[in-house]
Amino acid sequence: MPSFYIPELSEFHSGMIVELSGAEHHHLSRVSRHQSGDAIKLNNGSGLLALGRITEIGKNSTMIEVMAQIPVQAVPDYAIAFALLKSQNDELLVEKCTELGASAFFPFVSEFTIRKPSPNTAERFAKIALAAIKQCDNPYLPGLEPCLKLSSALELIRSKGFEPVVCSESRPGHWVDQPEIAKPCFLIGPEGGWSPAELELFQAQKIPEISISPLICRAETAAITVAAQWVFFQK
Repeated sequence: MPSFYIPELSEFHSGMIVELSGAEHHHLSRVSRHQSGDAIKLNNGSGLLALGRITEIGKNSTMIEVMAQIPVQAVPDYAIAFALLKSQNDELLVEKCTELGASAFFPFVSEFTIRKPSPNTAERFAKIALAAIKQCDNPYLPGLEPCLKLSSALELIRSKGFEPVVCSESRPGHWVDQPEIAKPCFLIGPEGGWSPAELELFQAQKIPEISISPLICRAETAAITVAAQWVFFQK
């Protein structure tokens, strides 16, 4: 059962009444066609997932009685930094890594990045991440940072408390379970790979590199793969 996003649900009290409005109300009443008395899931995007019962569906909002809190298991913090990809493959990356519990995304433009950011790039990523947490009962809406040049993105990653880790085909045998990193941000390069200058930058900043597969992966596959590996080794 997909959940409905209600950030106003800041805390849980059994029997409390909450109001669902806007796009979520429209989806509940017009798309899902729920009726009064139906049980639904509520998701505040900040760690709270709850079971509710619809008490009234009005023209502009739905009233819901909160009945029970649903236990959730948080994934240890990790982030994904990725070069913008063509053919909306970066949107697939955001969707699937959100489903795997990524807590933040740092899009960037590198030397070999093919696609450039458009005015609605950030908005599209935000909508995809929101839809993903609702679909998979992930109660943590990931942070979506602005698209920056690689060097600036590295600074932002560290300022947010993450440690950059490069996913590279040049480090066979050095896997995600080996570095002792509390909050990694896995760097995923563009379709054209990292430039020599970028590899020198990683070395100069002593950014660790890891392998994620014995084969060369597409960028979106690399991100999903390292996210799945991180979740597995942290369980």
